[in-house]
Amino acid sequence: MNRLQKKACIELAAVTFCMAGTGAALAVLVRLNASGLGKPMIGLIVSLPVALFGYLHHLSEQKKFDEREKQIAQKAFVLSTYAFVTLIGCSAFILFFMVGGAGRVPVYTLPAIFVGGIFVAQFTQSAAILIQFAREQADE
Repeated sequence: MNRLQKKACIELAAVTFCMAGTGAALAVLVRLNASGLGKPMIGLIVSLPVALFGYLHHLSEQKKFDEREKQIAQKAFVLSTYAFVTLIGCSAFILFFMVGGAGRVPVYTLPAIFVGGIFVAQFTQSAAILIQFAREQADE
């Protein structure tokens, strides 16, 4: 297993773990009927350094990949973007037609759909990377 395949497996495991934590946090916030900007600001303050570290680590990892791995990663990113946009679009229209134009949707469904979209996008990206490598190894 090369670096990109390991990275795909680690990212999939990490996003699965984060989705469980995010789902639990969202459930708690819904239960507490959270409103205002205090709790999102705390989350933003905590997440910014983590996001910066992740981005810098991503840049250092990208330099280690060869051209073939970069091409595979690019194709996987495009597929994950398609999956994310498709899920968000389909969810919006499904909600619209199920609830109706004058109906009301619970507000917690919006972040739940967004978080679900992130999970689907990461799953698609990791699966695309692993499938592309499997196809290449099968051809050899």
